[in-house]
This record gives sequence, C-alpha cells and structure tokens, in this order.
Amino acid sequence: MTASNPQALLSSSSQEEPIDSPSSASTSVIIESGKDEYKVEVLTSSEDQAPSPLDMENAETLPQSRLAHFQQRFPQAMLYVVSVAQFIDIANGSSMTVALVDISDRLGFDSYNAQWIISSYIVTFGGFLLLAGRIGDIYGHRQVFLAGQIWFGVWSLVVSFTTSPVLFSITRALQGIGASMSVPSALGLITTNIPAGPKRIKALSIFSGFGACGAVVGLLLAGALVSSLGWAWIFRFSSIFSFALFVLGVLAIPSRAPSTSNRKKIDIVGSVLATSSLICIIYYVATGSSAGWASVQTLPVLAAGIVLLGTFLWVEARVASHPIMPLHIWRLKNFSSAFVAILFLQGQFQGFTYFTTLIFQNILGYSSMQTALAFLAHSLAAIATFTILGKILPKYRLKPFILIGFLLRSVAAIMFAFVEPSMSYWGLPFCGLLVHVLGLGTSTLPAQIIALKDAQNEEQGVVGALYSTGMQIGAPIGLVIVTAISENTVNFQAGVDKKGPLMQSYRNGLFTVAALGILGIVVSLYLIPNAPATQSAPATQSSADSDPADTEKLDICNSTPIPESDAKCEAEN
Repeated sequence: MTASNPQALLSSSSQEEPIDSPSSASTSVIIESGKDEYKVEVLTSSEDQAPSPLDMENAETLPQSRLAHFQQRFPQAMLYVVSVAQFIDIANGSSMTVALVDISDRLGFDSYNAQWIISSYIVTFGGFLLLAGRIGDIYGHRQVFLAGQIWFGVWSLVVSFTTSPVLFSITRALQGIGASMSVPSALGLITTNIPAGPKRIKALSIFSGFGACGAVVGLLLAGALVSSLGWAWIFRFSSIFSFALFVLGVLAIPSRAPSTSNRKKIDIVGSVLATSSLICIIYYVATGSSAGWASVQTLPVLAAGIVLLGTFLWVEARVASHPIMPLHIWRLKNFSSAFVAILFLQGQFQGFTYFTTLIFQNILGYSSMQTALAFLAHSLAAIATFTILGKILPKYRLKPFILIGFLLRSVAAIMFAFVEPSMSYWGLPFCGLLVHVLGLGTSTLPAQIIALKDAQNEEQGVVGALYSTGMQIGAPIGLVIVTAISENTVNFQAGVDKKGPLMQSYRNGLFTVAALGILGIVVSLYLIPNAPATQSAPATQSSADSDPADTEKLDICNSTPIPESDAKCEAEN
C-alpha cells in the first residue's frame, strides 16, 4: 500500500484447505509498516465457529471504498483542511479589532462593556481547550474536529442575527467553544497521522503559516465587510466556511475509531475544575485592564480561579484514575520549556502588534483599511518564512532558532520605536515588519515542534491544548505589562501637540517589548534542551497514565507515530 506516511495495515484471508486437520483453517495476517512486512499464520478452528469481530471488521474493510482511496491518494488534503480551520478561527478573532467600533455603535455597547465583543470569545476559547483536547485523545480527534466545525458554524450564524449586547456576548462565547474544539484536535490530527521528523515539521510549518496569514486577512476582510455589507457578514462568512470545512473534513480526514482497549473514562470532576479555573483566570487577564486589576468585578474571580486551580491539581494528583491532565506531562523537559517560551513569545507578539497598529493609525495617519494593507506584506512574508523553515528545520537543532527569533523580534520593536510622523511606509515600518516576521517564524514554529515532541499519541490532544492555553494566557499578560509601562511613563499636557508625547509613550512600550525578547533569550538559554529537530520520543516511553497494552501495540507495529486505531494490531489481543 502506498501512502504519504507509514501506516500498519491488517488484512486476513481464510484458507479452506486443511493444514493440521480437516476442521482447521489458516488465517494469514499481514502487517506492513514502512518498508517492513510481517506475515503471521494463525490456526483457527472452523468447526461451528462464528466469525470473530476482527474477521468481520476485516471483511468490511477489504473492499476499499472510494473515500479511502481518495484519502490515500491525496494525504495532504487532511493537512490543508485543518490548516484552513486554523485560518478561519484566527481570522474571525482578528476581525473584531476592526469591527469593534461598528458593532458597539449598532448594538448599543457602552464604552465599559465593549470589551466583551472580544473577551467573551477569548474566555471560552481558552477555558475549554484542555477539555476538548482530552476528549479528542479518548474518542478521536476527527470526531471532535468535525463537531467543532458544526458548533462554530451554527453559533457564528446566530451571532450575526443578534440585536443586543447581552445576546451578542453570550452567542460569541458559545462560538468560542467551537474554536476550542478545533485547535487541539487539528494539532492532534497532524501529530498522530504524520510521522515525527521532516514530514511533521513541514506539516506544522504549513499549519502555522495559515494561522499567521489568517490574522492579517481577518483585518482586511473585516475592513471591507464593515464598510459594505455590514459587520454581521463577518460571522456569516465564517459560518459558511465552517460548514464547508465540515464537509471537506468528512471527505479528507481518515475515519479511525479509537481502540476500545485504549478508551478511558472522562475525568468529570477534573474537567469541571480545569474548565472553571481556566475561565476565571483568563477572564481576569482579559478584563483586568479595563475593569481594574483590584476591582470588585475582577479580584474575586481571580481568587476563585486560583482556588479552583489548586483543587484541580490535587484531584489530578491524588484522586483521578484517568486524569484529564496527566501531571507527568509537565515533567517532559521539551514541553515544559516550550510552554514557558511561548508565554514570552506571545506576550512579545501581542505587544508588538498593538503598538505598531497604533503607530500606523495615530502617528502615520493610516485608516483601518490602510493599516490592514500595511500588514499584508507581513502576512505574505510569514507564509514564505514558514514554508522555508519547514524545509530547513529538520537539518538543525531548534534551540538556536528560538534564540535568534527572540532577538530579531526585539530588533524589530526597536526599529519601530524610531518611526517618525513624516516617514514613508517603505522605510523603517516596512523593514521592521519584515524583520519581525522572520523572528516570528524562527521562534514560534520551533517552539511548537519542541512542545509536541515527547508526547505519546494518546496525549497529543491534551498537550496541544495546554500549549494553546499558554498562547491564550501569554498574549494578554504581555500586553498588560507593556501597556502599563507605556501609559505610566508619559504625561500629556493640555494645548500641546499630542503626537510627540504619544509617540514617546509608544516608544517606551516598544522598548518594553524588546526587553521581553531579551528576557525570553535568557530563559530559553537555561530551559530549552539543545536537541535535534527530528529526534522523537521512543514509542515505548513509559507513563504512569498510559495503558501497557497500548505501548506493546506500538512496539509490535514498529510505528512512530501511528494512531492506535489505525495501527489495527488487535491480533495480539
């Protein structure tokens, strides 16, 4: 069988001629894995013997369906489906930056509550990531991904017809749950279907490139739609694309039911505690800057989040038989170090994007559409950068790339700090964006590869979810730090042109962004292992929470990594 990635295939055919006795039959079992092929003869009694479940399954799968043939002929289709889903999620989120004012005016949001146009989505998106990732590990990433597309599409459509701030905020929050189902399951599909090494690195580079492109395209589309059809069409187009992705996902993503031997129970108590604590903490981070960090509205929520988080960790360590977040994941050096790195990387990214947008609009005098077009070069350069990195990263160690990425992003922030009101876009602004996108690619993609490197197949979803949660937390925390320093270091005087003090405020913020990058270099030097990009964890890595039968299954199939359901090595059971 020819495929883009090695997969174990089990087929059986009964021989009617006797081998040891007239009542015996021979079952030929062929296991293919890469270039290796194993053939096992199994003697079974045909006398008054009903067909086994395994034989029935093989009888159903032997006539290869057209759909399976399509998936084998175009294995990259799955990658592009999940990458476009990432594109839609990020584009939908970034579009609110442009549509914020129009939605506030038309639905009647006051200046205090307008934050919920963005925050309601962020809170549920980040809060449900861990639960969605674990459900994908247990019941299948394909099922969770497809359910996420339907959920996201339905609530995107409902959002577009809301007429009040309360209904908009509630439906927008429900929309965020759909995105939380999509992201970790997309990563799980990539890491469990594509073997570790150059192919997986290339796939992750494509996935990340679509995400980077979505951030800018979301701004452009929002600007065009708000000025023509109206803000509601941002969500209607999102809904149309989500339903289309559901159909394409059914066609392109291989259907692999999880093995019943690996199916574990959902940790209900842990799920409730984890989701509640994350929602409280992300709520505090997302709303603290506008509502006040020590206000009655935010501080009790933070306290509740900390208590819930502590209780969750105790339950996972002492009580849960099948924890939603196996704590041994944090002992994986690659994952834990990459998680810390992504906090700095996302904080730096959010701060840079925030201040460069303000400089384009308030210093250079660009409109929202002109600002989006200014970032278009950034988006195109990101696609090229991620594509090139996907080819060269497998040949080198990843740690130096992350350090270089931090440095380049700090340099880009310093370049923007010296932009003047009369300066042309093709001077420092354009060059600064190019330097930043080079740093963006050389840091975030290696960090993502390192984070997913050591995780077992049955834990790829929860590891991807934790990594995405780090991104959701790191971005607003970084923004809070840089804006606090920016706003508290400049005093505006009445009757004086504000551009001078305003630019000084932005300059201080950008210097803080650069300092975050330097701090990220120091932390990464100490924490991140200097391992080769293509070195993967052995399939037999022990885990307190893994099923021994699953580990044995990977050994027999000699596959790294292949989903247990797809490996179909039930013969040994």
